[in-house]
Amino acid sequence: MKKTFMVLALTLLVAGSTMAQQAPQKERKHRTEQRGGKDRKGDRTPEERASRRTEKMSKELGLNKSQTRKLQALNLKQMEQREAMRERHKDGNMHDRGQLQEMEAARAQWDAELKDILTKKQYAQYQAQREQMRAQHKERRGRDGMKNRAHHRHERS
Repeated sequence: MKKTFMVLALTLLVAGSTMAQQAPQKERKHRTEQRGGKDRKGDRTPEERASRRTEKMSKELGLNKSQTRKLQALNLKQMEQREAMRERHKDGNMHDRGQLQEMEAARAQWDAELKDILTKKQYAQYQAQREQMRAQHKERRGRDGMKNRAHHRHERS
């Protein structure tokens, strides 16, 4: 009786595990397909990107209406410049010195104009937030600048 029960239990266990392996799995969609075909940033217009950035900064830094209007204009100008740079350098190598210098110069110009819009306290808060984001970004990246995917998978488990 014990042998029969053990054989039956073992047969059910083997049959169950083989059935589990053969069960149809859901087909995973690419992330952009899950979002209705929209890419994370690619489908947004420069105006939309500028508005989102302005709203976020306005909320975080406690800007008044005048500052918010000026920041919106500055962000829109920057987003349009970025879009123009992307179009000019679409096929080029983004590691080209000239392109990187152009991007850095545009960033420095934006930062200088931002400093004129914000109060000293708000600008200090902005810089602190930016440094915090940089630190978080470095944490997510390995020493060589590549994402350490194995490390992240291990942390999630």
